[in-house]
Amino acid sequence: MYLHGWGGGVVSFLPLARILDRFDSLLFDFPGFGDSPLEDTLTLEDYAKKTLELLDENGIGKAVFVTHSFGSRVGAYIAANSPEKVAGLVIADGAGLRPRRGLKYYFKVVSYKIKKRFRADVSRAGSQDYRVLSPEMKRVFVNIVNRYTEDECRRVKCPTLIVWGKEDRDTPKHMAKRFCRLIKDSALVTLDGGHFCYIENLSAFAAIVGKFVSGVCDGVACDGN
Repeated sequence: MYLHGWGGGVVSFLPLARILDRFDSLLFDFPGFGDSPLEDTLTLEDYAKKTLELLDENGIGKAVFVTHSFGSRVGAYIAANSPEKVAGLVIADGAGLRPRRGLKYYFKVVSYKIKKRFRADVSRAGSQDYRVLSPEMKRVFVNIVNRYTEDECRRVKCPTLIVWGKEDRDTPKHMAKRFCRLIKDSALVTLDGGHFCYIENLSAFAAIVGKFVSGVCDGVACDGN
């Protein structure tokens, strides 16, 4: 099963799924992305619930989750809270860990609050990802980015493969090492590329993931990836 990143959708993992067509695959758009409408202001827990419902609707008992960025938050949450559904977990340039904050960040926060207090223009505040969102998706974005998953990662027991782009600036490499420390049964592989190394280095990523999925599903009742 593939869980895409923020701003992505089914198309994000289609090239990988085509290469790994020896495995049954389930791809979908999270609500609010691609062709899937947003019907409510969702939380991480809501996205996990909808993912599990989709597994049940398709008769999938246990799967390997291949995740990227935002999708890794959902994957870690499910692996921690519904371990019977997860045979293995792939985290590609994952998000969800509390970032390191410097003085520049706190200066921006204080500046934003002051401007908002005096009704100054704050339309340029926040990340580029945030500014282009609809008002409804901005509320979802705030829910997601403020929900950290260290606790869930500590409770992940399934085999976990962590793959990271060496030049990732969105989720720097120190986060990959933290994922590896938090998740006991995990291994870290780095590839050339940035936050989308699974696209930039598709052949290498597919080879690594294919070997991992084969190993996990060997002797396990695995319904797909």
